[in-house]
Parts: sequence; structure tokens; C-alpha cells
Amino acid sequence: MADAEFQPAGRERLRTRLAIGLAQGLLLLALYRARTDLPATAFGGLWLAAVLVPVAALGAAGKLPRTALIAWLATASAIALGLGAYDRFVWLGADPEVGRFPSPPLLGLAGAALFILHHLIVAGAAEGRWRASYERYFDEGWMDAVRLVLAAAFVLALWLLLVLGAELFALIGLKVVRELIRKDWFGFPITAAAFAVAVHITDVRSQMVGGARTLALTLLSWLAPVLAGFAAAFLVAVPFTGLAPLFATRSATGTMLAVCAALVILVNAAYQDGEQPGFPPAALKWSARLAGVVLAPLVAIAAYGLALRIGQYGLSPSRIYVAAALLVAAAYAGGYLWAALSRGPWMKRLELTNWLTAHLAVVVLLLVFSPLLDPARLSVGDQMRRLERGAVSAKDFDYGFLHFGSGRWGRAELARLAAGQSAGSDPSVAEAASAELTRETRWAPPPPTTRERQEAIRTPAGPLPPSFLQQTWAPDDDPARNCGPKAQPCTAVVGELDGAPGPEVVLFGVGAPRVYGQRDGRWMLIGMLYGDSCPGDLEAVQQGRFAFRPPTPRRELDLGGRRLVFAENAPCPPPATVQAQPPANGR
Repeated sequence: MADAEFQPAGRERLRTRLAIGLAQGLLLLALYRARTDLPATAFGGLWLAAVLVPVAALGAAGKLPRTALIAWLATASAIALGLGAYDRFVWLGADPEVGRFPSPPLLGLAGAALFILHHLIVAGAAEGRWRASYERYFDEGWMDAVRLVLAAAFVLALWLLLVLGAELFALIGLKVVRELIRKDWFGFPITAAAFAVAVHITDVRSQMVGGARTLALTLLSWLAPVLAGFAAAFLVAVPFTGLAPLFATRSATGTMLAVCAALVILVNAAYQDGEQPGFPPAALKWSARLAGVVLAPLVAIAAYGLALRIGQYGLSPSRIYVAAALLVAAAYAGGYLWAALSRGPWMKRLELTNWLTAHLAVVVLLLVFSPLLDPARLSVGDQMRRLERGAVSAKDFDYGFLHFGSGRWGRAELARLAAGQSAGSDPSVAEAASAELTRETRWAPPPPTTRERQEAIRTPAGPLPPSFLQQTWAPDDDPARNCGPKAQPCTAVVGELDGAPGPEVVLFGVGAPRVYGQRDGRWMLIGMLYGDSCPGDLEAVQQGRFAFRPPTPRRELDLGGRRLVFAENAPCPPPATVQAQPPANGR
């Protein structure tokens, strides 16, 4: 009997999927080359749609009527376009390290939402009703999950072989293959086409994929007793240890959620498409019931830990994502507890729980990446309210979060604070916000405020000019960048060195003493004091044993009887204008 993929129906479906894959590759190539020409929001939406929607088309080919297929792909496209465009609208420009491509969390979680929605639609369409049989959901969902994993592994293996083959030719001096596989016009189409072919092969070889799925789920199911036992033992130990050691780790909620997710997967691996005569064994039945019971207290502990963090530090995008995950986990926990404690067929109510929670997960995933529940916008609003009501001081407030961690909403609020439009009465807020705006990347240390600069620089002989302390300095030029509080405090004195109007500030710290003066209304480094550095120099300055010498015949600082010579920086001349010279022959 001919192989399924070479039968007429198989060949037709292969041509369709190969056309989808090639079209996807060419579309991604065109978008990649036009990424700097398209508006960022348009590119973000188109790129997300070009990555996700063809995958849905590959899975729906031959499984949906034409009208339903067009409606589903149009819906998926609208979702991807909207989420991708909004993602770039919020984040592009908020951080110079953020590119034009959709953020990785959006790509992964939007893909998960479309995967769930795809199987709710395909299974319902196959049976002609809103809610299909659980066996259909199980079969379609788990089979496609295995197909996607195998297709991704196939693409990875293909690229490993391409690289290996290229290096083989390079050994004999032929580098044309290496150069070929590095071309974008080769990489995008071959990757998408290979993925489409792999999806087709795993589809027509469904019996083999089904066997791999059954084997994988059976192996996973025997891990359920292990994790359920650990979780139960943990809950028994908690009353004796208390929750303080758990929350002291600062990763308690994430760990608890990971355990909950693993328990849900293992329970479903044991349940599969329902209880059958002689399946599953009694050990797996009891471990699944135990897992269903322990899920609820684990979710409750995770929710309590998150509530504590929010109460202490307010909302942040990551905490909102965790809250969304906790909502879905709570739905699973309540339903699985109901299934575990109910009489009748073993864990039967798990089926309704999974169906309802799948819809809830889709709604939650779409909402947190949309304007309705945008975590960045909600977090900025909460943090600003905390600042205005005094829940966090101006000194401890995280201005870097507004600058780099909350998109356009945070930058807008940071600019408002820098302009003195804060509802609070602390004048240091505007100064700290203005200093934060000078940072170019999130990894650059925050510039010191006026108060911090004053604390870092000691002045034994009179105060520093207020304009020197209050000026907004570039990070590399700030006189206090190497001074306290973590480093050794610097010492500064004020006097006349260069003969120009206005005093100079001599700063003693790391290296030779630096001299700052005013030029065009701004303070800047204008020179250094040169001379041998002696152990008692700093003590002499702090004790007032110094004097500024007149600027003639040379400008000096008398430091305990020794003379330090002031050498002024010589600014670079402007670049000379090169004028074209006529040719020597006069032509």
C-alpha cells in the first residue's frame, strides 16, 4: 500500500502546506529587510502575525471547512496584528536596548493563546458543536503539541547538518556553502518550508506520532507519584517551619507556580482521555487524587506570597504576569480538588475543569497583552500613587523602573516628575527624575542627586557653589562619580586659579586633583593640578593648610608649603574645512 503522503490526498495537502511554508518564509524575509522602513507598530504586528498565523494554517489544513478556515485565520491575524502593534507602541523607545521585534514573552504567550484557541475551534468544528468530546480535545491538542516539538527538532537538525556540511566544504577551501547558508534569502524560506514539511509528515504519520505521544505521557504519568509526594510532604512540614524561610528566598511564588504547573501536566498525563478498563493503575489514580488535593494549598501559599510583595513594593509588570498565572492556577486547583474529592468515575470532573480553564487562559493571556490590562500601565499608576501618598520615599523610589521598565507610560511619568509636576511636596523628586533621564542604558549607574553629591564631597573651607551641586552632569563628567558613599568621600576647596571671572573648585579624590570652572554658564572640568602626591596632602587640605597663588607668573596651589601647578585643558580645535584644490594641469 502506498504511503499516505504519496496518495492523491496526501500530495495535495503536502503542496498546500509547502506553499504555506514558502509564503511564510518569503513574507518574513520581506519584513526583515523592511524592518527599519516600516513604522515600528506596523512591523511588530506584521512580524507576530507572520510567525504565528501560518503555523495555525498548517495545523488547520484539511481539518476545517473553507469558510471556517478563513474566519479562523482572519481572527488569528487580527489578534496577532493588534497585540504585536500594541507591544511595540508601548515598548519601542522606552529603552535603547529594545528592538523593533515583538518581545519574547509576547511571542511565546500569544502563541500559547492561539494554540489553545485553535484546538477549541478545530475540535468543535469536527463534531459540529460548541463543546466537543473530551477525547477529541485530548487527541487534537496533545497530537499537535508532539507534532510541533518534532517539527522544531527537525528544523534544528536540518540546520545542524547544513552547518556541518558547510564546514566540511570549508576544510578544502570551498566556503561558498558557508556563505550561502548565512544569506537571509536562503535562511528564512528554507526554515519555514522545512517546518511545513515536518508538520505534514507528522500529520500523515499520525499513528507513529500517536504512539510517541502515548509513550511520552505514560512515562510522565509515573512521575506524578514523585512530585505529588514531595508536595504533600512539603505541606506537612510547613506548619513546623512556618512560611518565613519560604518567603525569605524571594522566589517562593515562582517556585510554587512551577510546581503547580508540573502537577497539572502530570495529572493530565495520568488521566489522558479518561479512565479505561485496567488503566490507569491504582498507584497513578491515587497519586492524581493526591495531586488534585495539594494543588489548592500550594496556590493559596503562592497567592499569599504575591500579596505580601505587592503590599511591600507595589505592582510591577512581572507581578501582574504572576497574578494572571495565579488566576489560571486557581481555576485548575479548584476544579482538580472538586474532581479528586467527588464520587463517581475517577477524576471525571477534570474534563470540565480543563475545558473551562482553557477558555479562561485564552482570555487572560489576551487581556494582559492588550490595553485593557496592560501590566506596564497598571504598574506605573500604582507606583505613582505610592509615591504621592508617601508609601515610598523620594530617595527609595525606583526611578529606573519608570525609565526602562515600564514602556512609554513610565517615561511619560518620569518626564512629568522631572518637570516638577509631581503631586508630592518633596523637591528632591524632580531632581532625582532629571538625573535619571541622563542615563542612556538601564545598566549605567544612576547619577547622584544634589544631596548625594553634597554628602560625597567634603568641603572643609566653605560650601561649594550651589550651581556646582545642582547641575545635571553627564555620567562620565560628574565630579562625584568616584566619591562616596560606597567609595572614599572626596574633599573639595573653592578658590581662584585661572584668572577668569568666578571661582574654581579643586576636587581631591582618586588620581591627580581635578579643577572645575564655569564656561558659558556650565561647570566643567577645566584642568588638573600636577605635582608629586604625598601622604599628608589630603590632611593638609582638610586642616586648611593651603592657599591659592595669584595667576602670575603661574597658577599654583600652595599645599602645606609645596606648590601644585595648575595645567588647563586645551580644547580640541574644530575640524578644518577641506577645500578642493584645482588639478595641477588646470583642468
